[in-house]
Amino acid sequence: MKTTALNRHRKTPVALAAGALALSLGFQLTATATATAAPDTDQVTDAIADVTKPRFQMPFACDTHWRIDTYDSGHSPAVDIVVKDNTGSSGKAVYPGYLGTVARTFWDRGAGNVIVINHGAGWYTAYYHLKEKHDTYVQVGDVVTAKTRIGSIGATGSNSGNWAHLHYEQRYKLTGIPTEADREPVHFNGTKYTGTGQTWKDVVSKNC
Repeated sequence: MKTTALNRHRKTPVALAAGALALSLGFQLTATATATAAPDTDQVTDAIADVTKPRFQMPFACDTHWRIDTYDSGHSPAVDIVVKDNTGSSGKAVYPGYLGTVARTFWDRGAGNVIVINHGAGWYTAYYHLKEKHDTYVQVGDVVTAKTRIGSIGATGSNSGNWAHLHYEQRYKLTGIPTEADREPVHFNGTKYTGTGQTWKDVVSKNC
């Protein structure tokens, strides 16, 4: 299999996971090297996810200002993003915010034009309601950087409410391409943006 920049970047967090996992889960050994009771599978998965999560940046140009909203439990932990003060977002460029490979591009009746990007170590991001046809800027298999344009903010799909915004998700699944069921709390530049009914009125992109 061809070695790509993504494959090389993927090795570091995965390797760190093994060493940090014991600390993340509170593993302890007795003086006789007898391990305590092993954690359940969900604990292991969550700990690996925390250790390997990339330092995602906002999917927009450096030093631009944005508003982030979460809604009810059916929507969270996904976020909806518009420009600060919601002065008009249609056509604004969308970027991955982290190195990756395009995993899917497709049309969905509710979500409109959708792109899903694989960032390695089980982490993916998803972008809904994009303005242009989903494969206008990138196609499946393309390697993208944090600043590769993948589309524009739009209002496609019936779930957009004809309101130009970016519905954005961070997903985690070790095998196969994750779905909405695999969504995780969104982090940008190490800061968490999650919870139901939350608003952050001025978040500055550090995708620099």
